[in-house]
Amino acid sequence: MQIIPAIDVLEGRIVRLKQGEFQNSTDYGDNLVSVASSFEQQGAKSLHLVNLSGSRDGFIQEEFINSIRLISSKTGLKLQVGGGIRSISDIQKVLDAGVDKVVLGSLIFKNPEVVTSAVNMFGEGKIIAALDCRNEIICMEGWRKLTGIELEEALITIKILGIKQVLITDISRDGMQCGPNVDLYKRIKSKFPDIKLIASGGVRNSGDINKLKRICSSVVVGKALISKKTSFKDLSLSNSDLAIRIIPCLDIANGRAVKGIKFNNLKDAGNPVELAVRYCDEGADELVFLDIAATNENRKTMYKLVSEIADNINIPFTVGGGVGSVEDAGKLLDSGADKVSINSAAVTNPKLLSEISSRLGSANTVCAIDARKSGNSWKVLVCGGTKETNIDAIEWAKEAVERGVGELLVTSFDRDGTGEGFDNDLISKIKEQVNVPVIASGGAGSLNDFVDAVIQGEADSLLAASVFHYGKHSITDVKKALNNASLPVRL
Repeated sequence: MQIIPAIDVLEGRIVRLKQGEFQNSTDYGDNLVSVASSFEQQGAKSLHLVNLSGSRDGFIQEEFINSIRLISSKTGLKLQVGGGIRSISDIQKVLDAGVDKVVLGSLIFKNPEVVTSAVNMFGEGKIIAALDCRNEIICMEGWRKLTGIELEEALITIKILGIKQVLITDISRDGMQCGPNVDLYKRIKSKFPDIKLIASGGVRNSGDINKLKRICSSVVVGKALISKKTSFKDLSLSNSDLAIRIIPCLDIANGRAVKGIKFNNLKDAGNPVELAVRYCDEGADELVFLDIAATNENRKTMYKLVSEIADNINIPFTVGGGVGSVEDAGKLLDSGADKVSINSAAVTNPKLLSEISSRLGSANTVCAIDARKSGNSWKVLVCGGTKETNIDAIEWAKEAVERGVGELLVTSFDRDGTGEGFDNDLISKIKEQVNVPVIASGGAGSLNDFVDAVIQGEADSLLAASVFHYGKHSITDVKKALNNASLPVRL
């Protein structure tokens, strides 16, 4: 996600409004070039420049055009500029002054045919649609006029006009330092996955950047940077993003890969070694092997099969099932596993997580949590989903991390094998409480389910079995869907 500093200009001066109110502004001087240069020195590549005078008055002042030329000549920043642009000639004028992208707001609703012409003349890559809203109703003319057009209706119009980059500002948050409207952006991205979503309004700190970075392609930050409440460098550090991992899962019973629904009615899915090789060749980022019968049969994991799979793949390999001691975990690592997953034994003896993570390393220790919805919470299941405990799944996730595990594998019993989508509510609630990667498991059906698990559930990795085993989707299909939604994946 790109972080774009913003400079709002009113009558030649840098200002910040609160909730779009011109009478409620703070002045930060008139040295636009100095402020723009400071952002560039901190690492910014682009600058969002807003002509508030133009938005208010309905035309572009020559003084503002001169400011664009000066910033363009004195910095290497790519400028995206909006405010007061009402015609093709206005668009041409700002592009000629050195602007990279033009931000159109009121024009979209007042004169959409001009917007269509602009997209055709200059290319959709040069046009950003600005949708400023109060309570999800579009405002225009410097945020002063409420149109009655709902945000989702406006997005449909944007799509028809051929615009793919959309800047959405929640006016109630703008300049208020209260945090962005993350839930709004999640919902919009889920309903309109093809748009390149740019967030604006309310961003305060690195925590806000973390919440937005897998939802939006860019975020515009104004007051937090202008007022020096935070720095571009600090925001950038939190913006570093690891690729979302796609992980096929091999549930093993009697030496064969199997798959069922809600852990029951198991069906044969094939030779596990052959499947492992296939998934490796298809571009899987990791592989998970779960000996689902080991605990109930009171035996250890099939070490020989683990070794055979490990010898035939070259991607990270996590193995679980029947792990009851540090020695069991160590033997799996010796057999070729890169990480060990512990489930039922850890619930019975939580100290086991501390011992394994301490002896073998947090990076090699995964806590698997099988959870079933119970009222407004989720309860932990053990013994291959056959026994429900009174342990709250979210609290157990927190304890597991406190005991040193480096990753959580969270499976929704209710969604497992159903193809109804991941339990994003469960995953997101766990993500709110822990600071380690979370693998979402259980329920993958459509390609959009994978996208939603990242946007809505905030999952770091996505595990699936049935859709891959039976050919509904390929790993490439899933990665392309995520990439098309502007989410980071290894292609």
